[in-house]
Amino acid sequence: MSDRKTEIMETAINLFSDKGYHFTSVQEITDACGISKGAFYKHFASKESMMLALLQRHHDHLLQEANAYQFGYGLTAQDQLIRKLQVELERSVEYRSFFNVLFTEFLPNEYSEVNVKMKQIQYALRSWHERSLVEAFGDRVKPYLSDLTTIMEGIIKEYLMLMLWQQQKLSVKKLAEFIVQQLSVIVQHDQEIVPVLPADFSNTSNELEGKAAVQHEVESMLVEIKTKTADDETAADALKKQIETTEMLLKELQCDIPRSFLIEALTKYLSHYPSLRIESEKILALWKDWKGD
Repeated sequence: MSDRKTEIMETAINLFSDKGYHFTSVQEITDACGISKGAFYKHFASKESMMLALLQRHHDHLLQEANAYQFGYGLTAQDQLIRKLQVELERSVEYRSFFNVLFTEFLPNEYSEVNVKMKQIQYALRSWHERSLVEAFGDRVKPYLSDLTTIMEGIIKEYLMLMLWQQQKLSVKKLAEFIVQQLSVIVQHDQEIVPVLPADFSNTSNELEGKAAVQHEVESMLVEIKTKTADDETAADALKKQIETTEMLLKELQCDIPRSFLIEALTKYLSHYPSLRIESEKILALWKDWKGD
């Protein structure tokens, strides 16, 4: 991303924080940056498209940095989860002004491209949380994975509210360790757990149905795959194949009459990659449910 584009976005967020998103004009953003309107529109189609770019940048940076701890650090599975949560908390605090604008200027019950994007990222983040929990604690958590994910996200949300809105100064490293500690206690004593949420629960089920839900899951998986990095040529080749296969799957789903044999073949191929197994199985289950298999 160019320095100029980054400068425009960061300047805009400061203005939005002071005046509000809806009361800040493109002219005011360009004046603050010392550029022309033409220079602004060279990078963004509109003020809203800039907000969409900010959302995507935050999400991509978060996953890129957090997923880096899966490689070359010699960490245990649970230590990896601690580092991932630490990154998530740090980036959320760093983007404090941005989130303040999002939550005060864009009401969840109103339709906007920004709200749609926020929901997509929320779903993608939940899928990432689910995969991270299975990687940390193993397959034993699958029967109550939806509940465990909800518990973890609830804790993260409440502590972030304390830090962002009540200005509580907390150590994100200690907080990440504390969260994983509590999750570990639940897992260690899970013999009598009776799940509240179904194993295949997904927030998307409340918003999307049928093929739209399947397509959304594939889009979310593609976003996450594209944020991954490869350490060597073999890993880079595998990553390229994952992206190409997922794009092919998405293209087929966008057809008026998707070919079932191809959808299932591509999804099963992706499930052979350990990092994509959980999401691929969810996609296949949603597809079969829609098809009535």
